[in-house]
Amino acid sequence: MKLSLPLSLQTVLPDDYESNEGFRSLLDHIHRLGLWGLELNMSDPRHFDPIAVRSFLSGFGLELSMVATGLTARRMGLSLSHPDDSVRSKSVEICIHMIDWVAGTDAGIIIGFLKGGVASDPFEARSRFARSLESILPRAAEKSVAVLVEATNRYESSVANTVGQAAELLSGFPAAFAQVLPDTFHMNIEESDMGAALRMASDRIRSLHLSDNNRLFPGFGAIDFAAVFSLLREIGYTGRLAIEGSIRTSVEEDLSESLALIAPMLQV
Repeated sequence: MKLSLPLSLQTVLPDDYESNEGFRSLLDHIHRLGLWGLELNMSDPRHFDPIAVRSFLSGFGLELSMVATGLTARRMGLSLSHPDDSVRSKSVEICIHMIDWVAGTDAGIIIGFLKGGVASDPFEARSRFARSLESILPRAAEKSVAVLVEATNRYESSVANTVGQAAELLSGFPAAFAQVLPDTFHMNIEESDMGAALRMASDRIRSLHLSDNNRLFPGFGAIDFAAVFSLLREIGYTGRLAIEGSIRTSVEEDLSESLALIAPMLQV
């Protein structure tokens, strides 16, 4: 089944990815289902060779769509809004390394969990995050790599909870490399009007995360994805989509069932 937009899955790149039979089986399954690519979380990107990783994915007919930073941030205790200058400095350093890691490709860098968690003073957290961006985005411009700030709900972060807040943080930087990443799960919590939010920031959106209101894969909850895809067509969206969420049964089974539900809505 041919889809109207390139669809990826966010997953973890195992440290032993080349010899990991479970991971190889998953990639075979993803390719058979007709997905275009992968968003990869990594324990530490400094331990992986980017050319080798892309070549490995290519062997399964898959592209590297984005590099997610959540797992790296958790494992290394990173936060771009942390009150400790040394933590922020290390976080900026790793983020710049990730930009260099994907330089020369069409992949972007997602800043979600890396933004930092819930802070006692949200205003100061946002200010610290903005200063971190001022250190990161010039490198993104130099390397022609898009940095995507994900809008995540207030229970996970004090920074950029809505699409509009994320867009405001990036307003001083060109949309070519400073972009917003909406996620339907977080939007379901924070946005009073998903459509209005997507329209308002449409010039800064190149990717959209698909996750249901219960954080499971799309189609397993209450979000009207037919309406979401209809809106994307209405605003002329030509970017990417990525499935992200908690696992109900197994990645393979959940992905197959989710696609059976949403793929007909995305047919050319």
